[in-house]
Amino acid sequence: MNMLMERYADIIINRALSLTEGDVLSINTEEENIDFAHLIARKAAEITGNGSYIQNIEKGRVISTEEAASDYPIEKKPTALLYLPVYRSFGKLSEESLLSAAEIQRFRHLSEPLDNPEPSLPFVTAPVPSEEWGRILDEEGGLRLSSSLIEALLSLGEDSYMDENETDLILYERDRLNELKIEKGRIADEEGTDLTFSFLPGSEFATTIHSLRNGRRFVPTVYACDIFRALNAGTVNGYFTSTRPFMLFGHIVHSFSARVENGKITDYSTDEASAVLFDLYLRQDEKAGYLSEVTLAEESSAASQIDFFALPEWDRMRGIAITLGGPRPESLRTDDARKTANESLVTLTIPIGSDTSLMTGWTEDGDEVTLMEDGFIKEE
Repeated sequence: MNMLMERYADIIINRALSLTEGDVLSINTEEENIDFAHLIARKAAEITGNGSYIQNIEKGRVISTEEAASDYPIEKKPTALLYLPVYRSFGKLSEESLLSAAEIQRFRHLSEPLDNPEPSLPFVTAPVPSEEWGRILDEEGGLRLSSSLIEALLSLGEDSYMDENETDLILYERDRLNELKIEKGRIADEEGTDLTFSFLPGSEFATTIHSLRNGRRFVPTVYACDIFRALNAGTVNGYFTSTRPFMLFGHIVHSFSARVENGKITDYSTDEASAVLFDLYLRQDEKAGYLSEVTLAEESSAASQIDFFALPEWDRMRGIAITLGGPRPESLRTDDARKTANESLVTLTIPIGSDTSLMTGWTEDGDEVTLMEDGFIKEE
């Protein structure tokens, strides 16, 4: 196992899962990633003093379970969960107008239920470099390209790769934005965006970084630099233009612009192939074409420096982005917010920000505040 994967395992164990002494890790994986799973189990045992369960998955089912990195039977249930997915090609799209939930999930457009309970255990999904992932990014890329992408995102080539300063800064900025008590906002960009909106009452700025009730922190997507909040869907008006590529049913969309009236996309422009797929997306749910969430990530972040991941979990962390369809439930803090949020079976995030973006907010007292300018979240 090369040094890059050794360091990737360190980050998964220490920064993403935050394993501690006494923990027991359960790793779900497939045969292609079994060696990496054993590396993680060995490193985890050095911290936890316990072995790990490794569950081998085939076609979505557990076919075997072993106890790894332990000289004796593990007599404790898992206290942390890790999934090491194998990146597979998206395959052919069904010709049906309405897709099943399983098909939508295969293309990574299935939204999260808005009544999701708070997690009780740390859980992380860690994509592993592969030939297939590299080919999605570039036909010639293969394993080298997907490995380079993870290395750049997580600074694996630097001695400071375990630094958590960025995570601490994101939490600080999230809390500061919530202290401002922003009710309305506007995003304007020289590259073709001008949107006005109200935030959903009962929502607040949230981040992909999770905290359990006991205060334990973990990062479900390994890396996190985003701050997001649900929108009051019917209040969004204006127009937007994409500034980075994004995935739509396994197809790379390079350019997309749309007009929004009372929260709903009423007109859009893109290439012919993307238009066919976006029409299919809109047919999945009557609320699919409503804007439901805004995401902020600074242009200086590692994710924003990378043009394209082909993974929605990281692609939505590049600059400012808007989400159509179902929002993430983490920013919905009240029962009323969960009941009134834009509930849709599908979800799609589109990057619309750049270093020329200006995001302005208005407080409940009507005061105007600059939230983001020149690619940075502003410190007032």
